[in-house]
This record gives sequence, structure tokens and C-alpha cells, in this order.
Amino acid sequence: MSPFPRAIRPMLATPGEAFDSDAHTFELKWDGIRALAYKDGSEFWLTTRNLKPALPRFPELRRLQDHIEADQAILDGEIVILGPDGRPNFDRVRARNAQRDPQAIARSQQVSPTVYVAFDSLYHNGEDLMARPLHTRQERLHAIVCEGDSISLPKGIRGQGTALFQAAADQGLEGIVAKALESPYEPGRRSRDWIKVRNVYTADCVIGGFEPKEGGYFKSLLLGLYETDGSLRFVGHVGTGFSDAENSSLRAGLDRINQAEPAFSSVPGAYARSARWTQPTLVCTVEFLTLTANGHLRHPAFRGLRPDKRARECRIESEFGPFLVSSVSKGSV
Repeated sequence: MSPFPRAIRPMLATPGEAFDSDAHTFELKWDGIRALAYKDGSEFWLTTRNLKPALPRFPELRRLQDHIEADQAILDGEIVILGPDGRPNFDRVRARNAQRDPQAIARSQQVSPTVYVAFDSLYHNGEDLMARPLHTRQERLHAIVCEGDSISLPKGIRGQGTALFQAAADQGLEGIVAKALESPYEPGRRSRDWIKVRNVYTADCVIGGFEPKEGGYFKSLLLGLYETDGSLRFVGHVGTGFSDAENSSLRAGLDRINQAEPAFSSVPGAYARSARWTQPTLVCTVEFLTLTANGHLRHPAFRGLRPDKRARECRIESEFGPFLVSSVSKGSV
């Protein structure tokens, strides 16, 4: 009997392009908050990718334990909120993830209820499944989980990744994930056994400063990603996608973590003259079309903060994977 792990960092996917393979299962990529669900007897809890508790912000998901037909189990999945069109709505789930007021959280449960999409099983009644192949883990998942209003088991397809990606793009979904059927689960590792193919490109970037604006607002956030040598490279700025309330609230937070010198290894002069610098601790998600020739985000839009992700996890190779060519080589700014 294997001991029950009480804290596991999720396995991560590597960016790539769509392909076909009979050795892979292809699943839709869910636009939500990654979370692991733990059931140990009468105890039940959820943790985000950085091991932070998720139930305080999504208390309605406590009922998931009633859908797990096992005394002990650990599941990997995604917390999502479905919009009226049935598609995941990232803006709504990230807004709920940012709430801290108990009354607001209670109201949000009624207005924006969540669903847990479970796609992997890591532990079952004393057996550690992580070294077992994916197809075995998913068979176990379907054997012990009973679907309901709060939990869903997505059905992957084998072989036809290109067709599934096109279908996802046609429906305006984020993309797909290709998973090798014989692959083990590698906690905390970004593995080539899982390939994420995005229809809409997004990146999680570190906020390293901002361009101030009168009235307690900012014009834009200055963003960076970490190089392999540990330096923070400037990758552009984002000035759209904020409501006035978000802009004002975020500006107040940034003012509290200001510092005299930039954390970036190099900053274009146009920003250096007017920017206010901050400690590189906050992470935000941006949506963008592509990269410019010098490796900056083209037409980015703010999608929200990522309090569940550490700044040091935001690396060039993981966020800009499909674009890693000479035009975005180290040192170009």
C-alpha cells in the first residue's frame, strides 16, 4: 500500500502544433483553473497548481466528494464556469478566483456555479497510479467517478488530433491537448508526453512595471518572461482588456510593491523614461495574436491576474513555445 500524497503539483503540457497519432488521445483544452481534488476518508480538499487551497473560493465543489466512489482518491482536472453558450468562460472563473469576501463568494455560487472537469486519476484506495500509463489511469477514473451537475468526465478521441483541433477552432474554443496513451504522470514537470495546441494564444507574464495615468490609473502594464539564465526579459506591454474598476484596483496593488530599479534585464527607452517599476511578483494572463519580429506581444489584451501561479514559472520556453525562432532569441528586446 502506497502512502496517501497530500500535496501534488500537476503535470504540465508543452506547447506545440496539431497532429494525428494512434498513440495519443486528444482532449479539448479547458479554459479554467487547474486543480487537484483529494478525498481521504471523510476529508476532502482542492489545491491549485501552486498547492493553494481552492475550496475557500469555490465552496460548492465540496460536493464533488459524493461523486467519487472510493475511500481514497486523487483526481487531476480543471475548475471551469460554463457560459450560456456552453463554452468555458475564463473571465468569470478568474473573477471568482480573485474573490476573498465570504458574502461575495456566497453570491457568486448562485450566479456563476462551477464545474470540475476531471481528466486523470492519480491515486485510488492505497494504490499510487502515477507510474501507470495514462490509458490505465483514465480507465480507473471512469470506474470511480459518477458524473453529475458539478463534475464532468471529458471524452478524448484517439488518432484524429488535427480534426479535433479544427473543430475546437470552429467553435471558438481555446484548443486541444494531446496525451501519449502510455505516458506516466510526472508531477510538476512540463512534459513532451502532453502537447497543448492553442487556437487563441495566451501567455502568463510577470508584471514588472506600468505606465502611470492620472486619477489613480495606468496606461499599460509592462510585462516580462524569465530566460533560462534567470533574467527577466521584457516582452511588451498591455493596455486593453481592463474595466475601470480593475484598472484602479490593480494600480493600488502595484503602488504597494513599487521599487526604484527595473527587474527587467533591458527595457526600451520609450518605457524607461516614464515607467514606474514594481517587484516582479504578480502574474497576469494576456491573449495575443502573434509576436513581433523583436519578440514582443502583438495586440495583447489583459485576461486577468493569476494568483495561483508563481512569477518564476513564467518562462520563455513554456509561454512562447510555438514562436521559439531566431526572431525571439535571447537578448532581443
